[in-house]
Amino acid sequence: MKLFRKALGPFLALILIFALFTGCAGKPGASVTGASINSSGHLILTLSSGNTVDAGYVVGPTGATGLMGPAGPAGPAGATGPAGATGATGATGATGATGPAGPAGASGALTSQSSLVNKILPSMVYIEVNIPRFGGGSGTGVIISSSRGYILTCFHVVTLERTTFSPGTTISVTLSTGTTIPATFVTGSYGRDWAVIQLSTVPSGLQAATLGSSSAASVGDYVVSAGFALGYTPSPSFTFGMISAFRRLDDGFNYVQTDAAMNGGDSGGPLLNMAGQVIGINDAADVWDNSGDPVMNMAYCL
Repeated sequence: MKLFRKALGPFLALILIFALFTGCAGKPGASVTGASINSSGHLILTLSSGNTVDAGYVVGPTGATGLMGPAGPAGPAGATGPAGATGATGATGATGATGPAGPAGASGALTSQSSLVNKILPSMVYIEVNIPRFGGGSGTGVIISSSRGYILTCFHVVTLERTTFSPGTTISVTLSTGTTIPATFVTGSYGRDWAVIQLSTVPSGLQAATLGSSSAASVGDYVVSAGFALGYTPSPSFTFGMISAFRRLDDGFNYVQTDAAMNGGDSGGPLLNMAGQVIGINDAADVWDNSGDPVMNMAYCL
Protein backbone atom coordinates (compact mmCIF):
# COMPACT_ATOMS: atom_id res chain seq x y z
CA MET A 1 0.00 0.00 0.00
CA LYS A 2 2.89 2.50 0.64
CA LEU A 3 4.14 2.29 -2.96
CA PHE A 4 0.65 2.93 -4.30
CA ARG A 5 0.07 6.12 -2.16
CA LYS A 6 3.47 7.72 -3.05
CA ALA A 7 2.89 7.31 -6.74
CA LEU A 8 -0.67 8.62 -6.59
CA GLY A 9 0.29 12.20 -5.48
CA PRO A 10 2.37 13.20 -8.54
CA PHE A 11 -0.16 11.56 -10.80
CA LEU A 12 -2.98 13.84 -9.48
CA ALA A 13 -0.75 16.93 -9.87
CA LEU A 14 -0.10 15.99 -13.51
CA ILE A 15 -3.85 15.88 -14.13
CA LEU A 16 -4.45 19.36 -12.58
CA ILE A 17 -1.64 21.00 -14.59
CA PHE A 18 -2.84 19.42 -17.78
CA ALA A 19 -6.35 20.76 -17.14
CA LEU A 20 -5.01 24.27 -16.45
CA PHE A 21 -3.28 24.59 -19.78
CA THR A 22 -5.95 22.92 -21.85
CA GLY A 23 -8.55 25.51 -20.75
CA CYS A 24 -10.69 23.62 -18.37
CA ALA A 25 -11.05 26.83 -16.23
CA GLY A 26 -11.24 30.48 -17.50
CA LYS A 27 -10.63 31.69 -21.08
CA PRO A 28 -9.06 29.39 -23.54
CA GLY A 29 -5.24 29.70 -23.53
CA ALA A 30 -2.45 28.16 -25.59
CA SER A 31 -2.88 24.46 -26.04
CA VAL A 32 -0.37 21.84 -24.98
CA THR A 33 1.10 20.05 -27.95
CA GLY A 34 3.56 17.79 -26.15
CA ALA A 35 4.80 16.62 -22.78
CA SER A 36 8.00 14.92 -21.63
CA ILE A 37 9.98 14.25 -18.47
CA ASN A 38 13.52 15.53 -18.34
CA SER A 39 16.54 13.92 -16.65
CA SER A 40 15.69 15.64 -13.30
CA GLY A 41 12.22 14.09 -13.19
CA HIS A 42 10.40 17.34 -14.11
CA LEU A 43 7.43 17.38 -16.44
CA ILE A 44 8.10 19.67 -19.43
CA LEU A 45 5.07 20.76 -21.42
CA THR A 46 5.32 22.11 -24.93
CA LEU A 47 2.67 24.73 -25.86
CA SER A 48 1.15 25.50 -29.22
CA SER A 49 2.88 28.88 -29.09
CA GLY A 50 6.21 27.12 -28.99
CA ASN A 51 6.97 27.91 -25.38
CA THR A 52 7.77 25.23 -22.79
CA VAL A 53 6.63 25.10 -19.21
CA ASP A 54 8.41 23.24 -16.38
CA ALA A 55 5.56 21.69 -14.46
CA GLY A 56 7.75 20.63 -11.60
CA TYR A 57 8.87 17.40 -10.07
CA VAL A 58 6.24 14.75 -10.83
CA VAL A 59 8.12 11.46 -10.50
CA GLY A 60 8.24 10.01 -6.96
CA PRO A 61 11.34 8.50 -5.42
CA THR A 62 12.33 5.07 -6.71
CA GLY A 63 10.68 2.30 -4.70
CA ALA A 64 12.47 -0.70 -3.35
CA THR A 65 13.28 -3.41 -5.91
CA GLY A 66 10.64 -6.11 -5.86
CA LEU A 67 11.48 -9.75 -5.42
CA MET A 68 12.21 -11.69 -8.61
CA GLY A 69 9.22 -13.70 -9.58
CA PRO A 70 9.51 -17.35 -10.47
CA ALA A 71 10.78 -18.26 -13.93
CA GLY A 72 8.06 -18.50 -16.52
CA PRO A 73 7.30 -21.82 -18.11
CA ALA A 74 9.54 -22.90 -20.94
CA GLY A 75 8.31 -21.86 -24.33
CA PRO A 76 7.17 -24.53 -26.76
CA ALA A 77 9.85 -26.33 -28.78
CA GLY A 78 10.59 -24.85 -32.11
CA ALA A 79 9.28 -26.65 -35.18
CA THR A 80 11.52 -29.41 -36.59
CA GLY A 81 13.39 -28.23 -39.62
CA PRO A 82 12.80 -29.98 -42.95
CA ALA A 83 14.77 -33.20 -43.59
CA GLY A 84 17.82 -32.91 -45.76
CA ALA A 85 17.59 -34.22 -49.29
CA THR A 86 18.42 -37.92 -49.79
CA GLY A 87 21.69 -38.49 -51.58
CA ALA A 88 21.54 -39.98 -55.06
CA THR A 89 21.77 -43.80 -55.28
CA GLY A 90 24.99 -45.05 -56.82
CA ALA A 91 24.74 -46.74 -60.19
CA THR A 92 24.47 -50.56 -60.15
CA GLY A 93 27.55 -52.29 -61.46
CA ALA A 94 27.21 -54.27 -64.65
CA THR A 95 26.56 -58.02 -64.28
CA GLY A 96 29.52 -60.15 -65.26
CA ALA A 97 29.12 -62.30 -68.34
CA THR A 98 28.22 -65.97 -67.78
CA GLY A 99 31.06 -68.30 -68.60
CA PRO A 100 30.55 -70.94 -71.29
CA ALA A 101 29.07 -74.23 -70.17
CA GLY A 102 31.46 -77.14 -69.86
CA PRO A 103 31.10 -80.06 -72.27
CA ALA A 104 28.41 -82.54 -71.35
CA GLY A 105 29.71 -85.81 -69.98
CA ALA A 106 28.57 -89.10 -71.44
CA SER A 107 25.44 -90.41 -69.77
CA GLY A 108 26.33 -92.86 -67.04
CA ALA A 109 30.01 -92.77 -68.00
CA LEU A 110 32.47 -94.32 -65.59
CA THR A 111 35.14 -92.09 -64.08
CA SER A 112 38.05 -93.78 -65.94
CA GLN A 113 38.94 -96.58 -68.35
CA SER A 114 40.44 -98.53 -65.46
CA SER A 115 37.08 -98.58 -63.65
CA LEU A 116 35.49 -99.78 -66.89
CA VAL A 117 38.04 -102.62 -67.10
CA ASN A 118 37.44 -103.61 -63.49
CA LYS A 119 33.70 -103.70 -64.12
CA ILE A 120 33.83 -106.08 -67.10
CA LEU A 121 36.68 -108.39 -66.01
CA PRO A 122 34.57 -110.71 -63.78
CA SER A 123 32.14 -111.22 -66.69
CA MET A 124 34.71 -112.28 -69.31
CA VAL A 125 35.71 -115.90 -69.95
CA TYR A 126 38.36 -117.71 -71.97
CA ILE A 127 36.92 -120.45 -74.21
CA GLU A 128 38.84 -123.47 -75.51
CA VAL A 129 37.26 -125.78 -78.09
CA ASN A 130 38.35 -129.18 -79.37
CA ILE A 131 36.75 -131.07 -82.23
CA PRO A 132 37.80 -134.72 -82.67
CA ARG A 133 39.81 -135.35 -85.85
CA PHE A 134 39.66 -131.62 -86.66
CA GLY A 135 41.64 -129.76 -84.04
CA GLY A 136 41.22 -127.08 -81.45
CA GLY A 137 41.02 -123.34 -81.04
CA SER A 138 40.16 -120.60 -78.59
CA GLY A 139 38.24 -117.38 -78.21
CA THR A 140 36.43 -115.14 -75.78
CA GLY A 141 32.95 -115.10 -74.24
CA VAL A 142 30.78 -112.85 -72.05
CA ILE A 143 28.60 -114.08 -69.18
CA ILE A 144 25.00 -112.94 -69.77
CA SER A 145 23.22 -114.93 -67.01
CA SER A 146 24.71 -115.43 -63.56
CA SER A 147 21.95 -117.80 -62.40
CA ARG A 148 21.85 -120.10 -65.45
CA GLY A 149 25.50 -119.85 -66.49
CA TYR A 150 24.79 -118.67 -70.06
CA ILE A 151 27.71 -117.26 -72.06
CA LEU A 152 27.48 -115.31 -75.33
CA THR A 153 30.22 -115.78 -77.94
CA CYS A 154 30.69 -116.14 -81.72
CA PHE A 155 29.48 -119.21 -83.64
CA HIS A 156 32.85 -119.58 -85.37
CA VAL A 157 34.57 -119.80 -81.94
CA VAL A 158 32.69 -122.96 -80.88
CA THR A 159 32.62 -124.54 -84.39
CA LEU A 160 36.15 -123.55 -85.44
CA GLU A 161 34.79 -121.84 -88.58
CA ARG A 162 32.59 -124.79 -89.54
CA THR A 163 28.99 -124.24 -90.61
CA THR A 164 27.49 -126.55 -87.99
CA PHE A 165 28.25 -127.57 -84.44
CA SER A 166 29.93 -130.96 -84.47
CA PRO A 167 28.86 -133.76 -82.09
CA GLY A 168 31.64 -134.71 -79.72
CA THR A 169 32.97 -131.16 -79.55
CA THR A 170 34.31 -130.33 -76.12
CA ILE A 171 34.13 -126.82 -74.69
CA SER A 172 35.92 -125.65 -71.56
CA VAL A 173 35.50 -122.24 -69.99
CA THR A 174 38.00 -120.52 -67.69
CA LEU A 175 36.50 -117.86 -65.42
CA SER A 176 38.22 -114.71 -64.16
CA THR A 177 38.84 -116.56 -60.89
CA GLY A 178 40.98 -119.12 -62.77
CA THR A 179 38.41 -121.90 -62.37
CA THR A 180 37.85 -124.01 -65.50
CA ILE A 181 34.38 -125.53 -66.05
CA PRO A 182 33.03 -127.64 -68.97
CA ALA A 183 30.28 -126.07 -71.07
CA THR A 184 27.73 -127.26 -73.63
CA PHE A 185 26.44 -125.71 -76.83
CA VAL A 186 22.89 -124.31 -76.43
CA THR A 187 22.07 -122.53 -79.70
CA GLY A 188 23.56 -120.28 -82.34
CA SER A 189 23.53 -118.99 -85.91
CA TYR A 190 26.20 -119.60 -88.52
CA GLY A 191 24.94 -116.81 -90.77
CA ARG A 192 24.77 -114.19 -88.02
CA ASP A 193 27.79 -115.72 -86.24
CA TRP A 194 26.53 -115.80 -82.65
CA ALA A 195 26.25 -118.65 -80.17
CA VAL A 196 25.19 -119.31 -76.58
CA ILE A 197 26.90 -121.92 -74.43
CA GLN A 198 26.12 -122.96 -70.85
CA LEU A 199 28.33 -123.91 -67.93
CA SER A 200 27.78 -127.46 -66.72
CA THR A 201 27.87 -126.19 -63.12
CA VAL A 202 27.13 -122.66 -62.03
CA PRO A 203 29.41 -121.43 -59.25
CA SER A 204 28.21 -118.87 -56.71
CA GLY A 205 29.30 -115.31 -57.25
CA LEU A 206 29.11 -115.52 -61.04
CA GLN A 207 28.76 -111.99 -62.42
CA ALA A 208 26.86 -111.19 -65.61
CA ALA A 209 27.84 -108.26 -67.84
CA THR A 210 25.59 -105.22 -68.20
CA LEU A 211 24.05 -105.18 -71.66
CA GLY A 212 23.54 -101.94 -73.58
CA SER A 213 22.29 -101.18 -77.10
CA SER A 214 24.22 -100.23 -80.22
CA SER A 215 21.12 -98.35 -81.42
CA ALA A 216 21.72 -95.82 -78.64
CA ALA A 217 25.32 -95.25 -79.78
CA SER A 218 26.58 -92.76 -82.36
CA VAL A 219 29.48 -92.50 -84.76
CA GLY A 220 32.34 -90.88 -82.86
CA ASP A 221 31.46 -92.41 -79.49
CA TYR A 222 34.43 -93.84 -77.62
CA VAL A 223 34.49 -97.61 -77.16
CA VAL A 224 36.72 -100.28 -75.62
CA SER A 225 37.29 -103.71 -77.13
CA ALA A 226 38.30 -106.65 -74.89
CA GLY A 227 39.37 -110.21 -75.54
CA PHE A 228 42.02 -112.90 -75.12
CA ALA A 229 44.02 -111.74 -78.15
CA LEU A 230 46.12 -114.51 -79.78
CA GLY A 231 45.02 -116.81 -76.96
CA TYR A 232 47.13 -115.07 -74.33
CA THR A 233 46.02 -115.83 -70.78
CA PRO A 234 45.28 -115.52 -67.93
CA SER A 235 44.11 -111.92 -68.42
CA PRO A 236 42.35 -110.39 -71.42
CA SER A 237 43.71 -107.38 -73.25
CA PHE A 238 41.90 -104.10 -73.92
CA THR A 239 42.10 -101.63 -76.80
CA PHE A 240 40.57 -98.18 -77.09
CA GLY A 241 38.93 -96.51 -80.08
CA MET A 242 35.72 -95.02 -81.41
CA ILE A 243 32.75 -96.04 -83.48
CA SER A 244 33.83 -95.38 -87.08
CA ALA A 245 30.56 -96.28 -88.82
CA PHE A 246 27.46 -98.45 -88.81
CA ARG A 247 27.95 -100.60 -91.88
CA ARG A 248 26.10 -103.30 -93.83
CA LEU A 249 28.60 -105.88 -95.10
CA ASP A 250 28.44 -108.34 -97.98
CA ASP A 251 26.60 -110.91 -95.84
CA GLY A 252 23.64 -108.48 -95.65
CA PHE A 253 23.91 -107.85 -91.91
CA ASN A 254 24.60 -104.58 -90.07
CA TYR A 255 27.75 -104.19 -88.00
CA VAL A 256 29.34 -101.63 -85.71
CA GLN A 257 32.66 -100.62 -87.30
CA THR A 258 35.40 -99.48 -84.94
CA ASP A 259 39.07 -98.51 -85.13
CA ALA A 260 39.79 -100.27 -81.81
CA ALA A 261 42.42 -102.91 -82.58
CA MET A 262 41.31 -106.58 -82.75
CA ASN A 263 43.24 -109.77 -83.30
CA GLY A 264 42.65 -113.51 -83.46
CA GLY A 265 41.34 -114.71 -80.09
CA ASP A 266 39.33 -111.49 -79.52
CA SER A 267 36.30 -113.03 -81.27
CA GLY A 268 33.36 -113.29 -78.91
CA GLY A 269 34.72 -110.57 -76.64
CA PRO A 270 32.72 -107.47 -75.69
CA LEU A 271 32.69 -104.04 -77.30
CA LEU A 272 31.97 -101.62 -74.45
CA ASN A 273 30.69 -98.06 -74.27
CA MET A 274 32.07 -95.64 -71.68
CA ALA A 275 29.44 -96.75 -69.18
CA GLY A 276 30.86 -100.29 -69.25
CA GLN A 277 27.84 -101.70 -71.10
CA VAL A 278 28.21 -104.36 -73.80
CA ILE A 279 26.97 -102.84 -77.08
CA GLY A 280 28.55 -105.38 -79.45
CA ILE A 281 30.42 -108.68 -79.77
CA ASN A 282 33.82 -108.68 -81.51
CA ASP A 283 33.43 -110.64 -84.75
CA ALA A 284 35.88 -109.85 -87.54
CA ALA A 285 38.46 -107.43 -88.91
CA ASP A 286 39.74 -106.52 -92.37
CA VAL A 287 43.38 -107.52 -92.67
CA TRP A 288 44.00 -106.77 -96.38
CA ASP A 289 41.99 -105.38 -99.25
CA ASN A 290 41.17 -106.95 -102.62
CA SER A 291 44.54 -105.90 -103.98
CA GLY A 292 46.38 -107.59 -101.16
CA ASP A 293 47.35 -104.34 -99.45
CA PRO A 294 47.16 -104.29 -95.66
CA VAL A 295 44.15 -102.67 -93.99
CA MET A 296 44.44 -100.92 -90.64
CA ASN A 297 41.90 -100.28 -87.90
CA MET A 298 38.76 -101.69 -89.53
CA ALA A 299 37.10 -104.12 -87.14
CA TYR A 300 33.45 -105.21 -87.00
CA CYS A 301 31.17 -106.15 -84.10
CA LEU A 302 27.79 -107.84 -83.99
